[in-house]
Amino acid sequence: MLVVLDANVFVSAAIQRGAPHRIVDSWLGGAADFEVLMCPALLDEIREVLTTRPRLRKWISVETATLFVDSIATVADLVDDPEAIASETRDPADDYLIALARSHDADVIVSGGKDLLEWQSQRPPVVTPAQFERRNDAV
Repeated sequence: MLVVLDANVFVSAAIQRGAPHRIVDSWLGGAADFEVLMCPALLDEIREVLTTRPRLRKWISVETATLFVDSIATVADLVDDPEAIASETRDPADDYLIALARSHDADVIVSGGKDLLEWQSQRPPVVTPAQFERRNDAV
């Protein structure tokens, strides 16, 4: 199964326990039964959020955040950033995830963001981390 994990899944995985952490930990550890589709724009978004937002310092240090992102970069098979598509969601910043998923025939997008979860077209489908974990016995 080929999966796009939204940046918010990685951020949640880095700062708290729960489904996002179990999904990402399983993938980073090589025990997952799914592949994660990753592009430079997604990796950059994760890095930016985890290393530059002061409010996250109470959960994760910049050093730990940098190590986490470096781990993702080491495990991920990066593909090129997707070409821009016409806006499909309420938040145009999410559209590159849709383009990434479609350009590589991903099976699902995993996100905690309402704009993707409530997106009407859902091609490919979008599920929460908890739904992904339950439906796929991903971890």
